[in-house]
Amino acid sequence: MLVHGTKSEAETLKTEVGELLARKLKMTLSVEKTRITHIDDGFVFLGFHIQRRPFGDGRRVVLTIPSKAALASVMHKIKKLTGRSTTPLSLEEVLWTVDPVLKGWAAYFRYGASKRTFSYLGWYAWWRLLLWIRRKHPSLTWKQLRRRYYGADRITEGGVGLYNPAKMRVQRYTFRGAQISTPYNIDEMDPDGARFRRTNHDDVAFVGQVSEYLA
Repeated sequence: MLVHGTKSEAETLKTEVGELLARKLKMTLSVEKTRITHIDDGFVFLGFHIQRRPFGDGRRVVLTIPSKAALASVMHKIKKLTGRSTTPLSLEEVLWTVDPVLKGWAAYFRYGASKRTFSYLGWYAWWRLLLWIRRKHPSLTWKQLRRRYYGADRITEGGVGLYNPAKMRVQRYTFRGAQISTPYNIDEMDPDGARFRRTNHDDVAFVGQVSEYLA
């Protein structure tokens, strides 16, 4: 969670949350995964690296970008799917395994400032496939490889082309404020306006139940 306050206040809140989880849900906070850090130093959450940085005009903005660990993980998957053990396969078969990985990863990280990372991942995948083709057909010249496997600005075979993550549209997260019901905004919450929270529960009753449970 993000706290607008001092480090001491954040530590107090952490203690209160830990006590609440232990008392109500019999759960404990993970020491490795639960730490207090300043937003300027950044932190990783669900694969995203979140950090406040200075902008060109002097402003400080919070950026949410794919973490280095998340990028390294997907690159490792691409490397494995295009390794020497896959050389007996056809290029079309390899593309069928690589494309879902690229599409799924880009779809997950499209809600951050990910354009530059997407471009780099697309470049990496392109070169991995190119090296795979060279191992598959060592006797072909670059001109022959380009004529056979490179069309419409991408590596392709059998109607299947290498997906370029850079083409994924980045969608920035929209702040929804009081439209999300929590036990802490009952007075400000308008049940008729909770259009963003899809639930079969009645909003007023549901918020009341959660409030009583946490009280």
